[in-house]
Amino acid sequence: MASWPGRPTREPVPDVIIIGGGVIGCACAYHLVQTGARVLLLERDRLAAGASGVAAGMLAPQAEAIADDALFALNLRGRAEHQALAAALLAEVGLDVECRLTGVLRVARTEAERADLLRRRRWQTARGLRAEWLEPAELGQIEPLLGGVAGRLLAGGLWLPDEGQVRGPSLIQALALASVKRGVRILEGTPALALVHAGARVVGVRTPAGVTAAGAVVLAAGVWSGALARDAGLALPVGPVKGQIMTLRSLRAIPRAVIWSGGCYLAPKADGQILLGATEEDGNYDPHPTLSGVNALTTEALEFLPAAGQLTVEGLWAGLRPAAPDRHPIIGRAPGRENLIVATAHYRHGILLGPLTGRWVAQLVQTGAAAAELAAFAPDRFGDARAPA
Repeated sequence: MASWPGRPTREPVPDVIIIGGGVIGCACAYHLVQTGARVLLLERDRLAAGASGVAAGMLAPQAEAIADDALFALNLRGRAEHQALAAALLAEVGLDVECRLTGVLRVARTEAERADLLRRRRWQTARGLRAEWLEPAELGQIEPLLGGVAGRLLAGGLWLPDEGQVRGPSLIQALALASVKRGVRILEGTPALALVHAGARVVGVRTPAGVTAAGAVVLAAGVWSGALARDAGLALPVGPVKGQIMTLRSLRAIPRAVIWSGGCYLAPKADGQILLGATEEDGNYDPHPTLSGVNALTTEALEFLPAAGQLTVEGLWAGLRPAAPDRHPIIGRAPGRENLIVATAHYRHGILLGPLTGRWVAQLVQTGAAAAELAAFAPDRFGDARAPA
């Protein structure tokens, strides 16, 4: 994948500089270059080095939703983007991002969880979505590992056949390869140190090599977005929610579908790898996995799937999810900065929403008009978004 840190260049001023090489930044680059824009993407470390690179790649808005609200509607739109994009990327760069509709089985361990999942089923089916309730003895029909005694120890489950998953790092790599093929310049190992502004415009981005002028800037720097936004006089309440994840293997059977309990999930991948995730550690900037994280995940998994005790551990990972206080993404034009677009705080939904966010950011840059669906996620929803002087 192309990267030219520190190389002298006489490249023309980019129409758009994107800050951040995760799924959001790479999706923005992919869609922007297709509008004819000259695009430069800056990544402080390497592509997929942040939360996107260790995400499980879940495309599961129904499994996570607690209400039929604006975020749920956005997440459904996000899920609908992936299959066509996966096919296009495979045709263009020959990389399979493993987009598969494996379905999600959301299990209930207690009567309270059963009642909650049945409530979700009612409003989701009323909306026209597929959601099937399974009694404990029926769980094995969908997931053999929950047949017999293992299933009878649970209180039932909600089967969501239209949910799926992708391989997160592969999606980012494919988006980047396709972007470079179309003319995007990617500079890895090139941190954005500051946004340079004059009046109402951001006129450039300062890096260790100096200031690069830009026609517009897309801020997609994950948990570091808030610090950069302050340079442009914008207060973005973005902080980390650390998530730890384990990669596992089985010498025997692996789950057919994603199995999700209230506290964790097991996601089987195409190559037989199984991802067990993920912790929720608000405000934690430490990117390293911990023993307490491993304990939390294994305890949760063994409580609803005793067979998980036979899985072997391959690796431990951690990522810092960027999150706003309301846990909704921040997407839109920065207040008072006519050419600064914010695309951050996607929390647990970065992979799910990445392609949709990229398409809508490209539309906003090209036409100046934001999609109507983004009104609820605009940067100015927190009140006065100007940073203290």
